[in-house]
Amino acid sequence: SNENWGLSFFFWCPGLFDPATLCVGFSSGRVSLYRYDDGARSWLEAIRLPNHATANGVPRGVLDVAWAPNVGRSYHLIATCGKDNRLRVHRVKRGRGGKGEEGASQTAASSSLVHEGTEDLDRSEVWRCQWNLTGTVLASSGDCGVVKLWKSDFQGKFKCISEIVGDTTGMGAASAVRNQ
Repeated sequence: SNENWGLSFFFWCPGLFDPATLCVGFSSGRVSLYRYDDGARSWLEAIRLPNHATANGVPRGVLDVAWAPNVGRSYHLIATCGKDNRLRVHRVKRGRGGKGEEGASQTAASSSLVHEGTEDLDRSEVWRCQWNLTGTVLASSGDCGVVKLWKSDFQGKFKCISEIVGDTTGMGAASAVRNQ
């Protein structure tokens, strides 16, 4: 089974007032949030986010996971990129007594997270993603020598606001910045 390929990346929830929560990306393309349940004294899958897979549903691995610092938002933003050439931002809401994704165990650990949606940002090869200190700008990069900066607009949709093009010739040329 593809689930036996192991995990590829993980990231702790940076929220100071949230229970211990871990986002795990697997080599199979699965992305899950785990919360520590004091009563069970174990980690339980709280919610499963959309998998990274091809259009035909063939699983592709997760290459990176980044959890945005939460500065006053009532929801979490989690970025993932995978071998399916997708950069995604998942919006996960804190809830009270809500239900997690279908199929997730409905315990106290899972009842406080609700997947609200996923936005595909980029359909090119992306290997790494990282949020800025306030969790408002997402940076992504791949093998093409370009760092893209993404920011949410007033409707909550992410747009590429700038591209930083590195020296791909190896000749020491200066980098260029293309603002969108």
